[in-house]
Amino acid sequence: MVKRFGRLLMAASLTCGLLVILAVTLDAAAAYTVQRTVTRYRPDAPFLITDVRYADKSNFETRTVEVLQPLADGGALHDRPVIFFVHGGGWVDGYADWYTQFLTPTLVTAEGFVVVNVDYRLTSDQVFLAATYPQTPTKAAWYADNLEDVASALDWTVQHIAGYGGDPLNIFLLGHSAGGHLVSLLATHDSHRALRPHVRGVISLSGAYQLDELNPLIFNPLLDQTFIGGHTDQSALQAASPASYVQAGETLPPFYVLHCQLDLPSLPEQAIAFRNQLELTGHAVTWDYLPGYTHESEMTALADSQELVTQRVVDYIRTHVQKTAYLPLIAAP
Repeated sequence: MVKRFGRLLMAASLTCGLLVILAVTLDAAAAYTVQRTVTRYRPDAPFLITDVRYADKSNFETRTVEVLQPLADGGALHDRPVIFFVHGGGWVDGYADWYTQFLTPTLVTAEGFVVVNVDYRLTSDQVFLAATYPQTPTKAAWYADNLEDVASALDWTVQHIAGYGGDPLNIFLLGHSAGGHLVSLLATHDSHRALRPHVRGVISLSGAYQLDELNPLIFNPLLDQTFIGGHTDQSALQAASPASYVQAGETLPPFYVLHCQLDLPSLPEQAIAFRNQLELTGHAVTWDYLPGYTHESEMTALADSQELVTQRVVDYIRTHVQKTAYLPLIAAP
């Protein structure tokens, strides 16, 4: 386990546009090799930040995606299911490259899925606009900067993922913790409904769905960094809650809501309430309880194909992929 991942749950600097690395797996039984590409999803708006917590995140371009593309015999695949992954960290911490090691072995190397691993603006009080640090440090982001970044990354994915072997009509949103909140909010929020036809499913691991009902001891310090009005701004918290947008008659993608036995306080109750709300309003939802897992291990376990959580996530994707039938053209007489 990486050292920084533990810090993430308590809560290569890139300035060029494109970085491609070919990583050849050492597992002889693996089906695929992996090509890693890092590129900006908002090339029109570079956003350099300095995270004073991490030396390698000085002048870091935060609006990037890491695309993990499976290759077979060195050649590109086509029309593969796409996993659009948004990391957790309480909205204030975490970077996509911390998660590459957990996303690659099973999801890409074994299953041949295309993974889009998203960086987004963090709302930490220790993350500043690079151009202003250290002379006049300026906080880099507030909500809804993070949501807007994730939406821009998904729009980029829809437009460009076919060039990486992915199917833009078979995109699965996968988020953990704060990432579960962001993908759930993206899928339900009125402002982003145009992206819904491309989403085949939303997989949320221990997400937050009603922000004004989170455990105050754990989450108030994070909410205070994320929202300008802090944890007392009830209207802002409700407006940023996925549960606020789940209504009968809406067309939402299917949801897969999971929580674990040793989760953070209030997250199991949030998962159950959100699942019930989806069911009662007529929306497709599957759910699972993960015995024996912690808030951290349910995420790190995705690297292992034998883990229960990994098998459930993979099975959900396999069974929800949309199969496209191409009918032969019949020439007019």
